[in-house]
Amino acid sequence: MIRTPSCETASDLYIRSCQWLGREPLFVDAAERISGAQALGQSLRFAQGLTAMGAGAQSVVAFLCRCSARHAVAWFAGPLSGRISCNLHVRETPQRLGEALAWLEAAVLVHDADLDALAEAAIAASGCAISRVSLGARGGADVSFAELVEASDAFDVLAHRPSPDALGAIILSSGTTGRPKGVMHTQRTLLENAKAGQHGFGCLTPHDAVLILMQPSFAAWPIFALPALGGKAKICFRDEFKPAAFLAAIEQERITIAPLVPTMWRMVFAEDASRYDLSSLKLAVVGGEPPSASDLARMRAICPGVACTYVASESFMAGSVVAFTDDLVRRGKVGAAGRPAVGADVKIIDPAGGFADEVAIGEIGEIAVSGPSLAAGYWKDAELTRKRFDNGWWRSGDLGRLDADGYLWVLGRTDNVINTGGIKVSAEEIELALMKHPQIAQCAVIGRPDERFGQRIEAFIVARGAPPDVEELGSFLREKAELAAFKAPKAFHVVDALPTGPTGKLYRRALLET
Repeated sequence: MIRTPSCETASDLYIRSCQWLGREPLFVDAAERISGAQALGQSLRFAQGLTAMGAGAQSVVAFLCRCSARHAVAWFAGPLSGRISCNLHVRETPQRLGEALAWLEAAVLVHDADLDALAEAAIAASGCAISRVSLGARGGADVSFAELVEASDAFDVLAHRPSPDALGAIILSSGTTGRPKGVMHTQRTLLENAKAGQHGFGCLTPHDAVLILMQPSFAAWPIFALPALGGKAKICFRDEFKPAAFLAAIEQERITIAPLVPTMWRMVFAEDASRYDLSSLKLAVVGGEPPSASDLARMRAICPGVACTYVASESFMAGSVVAFTDDLVRRGKVGAAGRPAVGADVKIIDPAGGFADEVAIGEIGEIAVSGPSLAAGYWKDAELTRKRFDNGWWRSGDLGRLDADGYLWVLGRTDNVINTGGIKVSAEEIELALMKHPQIAQCAVIGRPDERFGQRIEAFIVARGAPPDVEELGSFLREKAELAAFKAPKAFHVVDALPTGPTGKLYRRALLET
């Protein structure tokens, strides 16, 4: 047994939870079941293998992986050994991935076996010398996960125990210019997220099973995985979301807690849930946006308990806002985000003012949050860190208000980030890509309310001469502008001119009203 002197870090938490789970399953997917003891042993040997590959303390280990038990073992090896784990988006283009790898100064890239070509192209685009580990067959990688674990001794974690303030993870979040923000979380904030999740997701125990379908590149992955780890619950992964498979996994693994964004829940509602045994399910968790009254009714037909979370990459669970079933049903707060979690605080400030410029109850302003899991700032962006973080507070960029009962209501964004199907996309990034087309003189991109996706990406274009063909424009964005397919607008509107405000700037709100 490894005996850490205290539990002050995510590294300590991982060691303790894995050891006390012992032979019980910790990480499970459709193909593999890894016990707590096995997970710790493999993570320690993987960490030692990273040392042999040149990844030292506080080196960034990047991951180009879908959800899997093996990915979780490798990811946790990062903070376990004092390194920094960072998940990349598997649907991004090689050029964007290469830019991210170079910006992160990644020492190692870990990837799924079937993403071998994408990983190779991304490293080539980065222009950097980055070692590669494949989670499956080696392919073109330097080594496979199995080979690395088999050839390595256990990392001496007590001799290289990370400090609470050491970085443990970087979460990539959409920036307003298209370049990602690197949200930096320390060993301490990762631990605080795990602890606060015991409130937001109920009392997690070794008798619970949590189903995680969100891809690792989304903040929801660590937001849910860490509390489940802390509670010593079984964590079940699936590499893609299909409504029928989601319901089947609940039945098969006796899932007790299932988190999804509203778009996914609405797809589940279209299935015949009566064909599955869902009696184990005790809590349905909703993130990204509050559920509607009809969504809530359908969820409660499947699961007795509902929790809605307002949580971000920068705040994590100890800086979150949560609404439970009683809040939504008994208190009639459907549509509200909820009230602050344990240790968290919320205030509404003047969007044009400073952190101290708090507005009155009921007035609309920018949401600012505080809590012990608040991020340390943004990777390589001291200016943005200074603007958004101050004395334990973070300004979210979301608009909202507090009602007389202390419930938070989220009302939109102060910037131009579109939340479509739980994925945040920068409007400006899409606009820059569109402006590369020779037949487009001006353009504007908005997120229009959508029943299925929350927001649907739409573009308004002013043509230079004849308007471009819509199909050709879609191909151009993917092939010439190197825009990931999920960022492409679902509709294009050709207009004579774009609306502007008194100062001549684009007036996006007018586009939403068309």
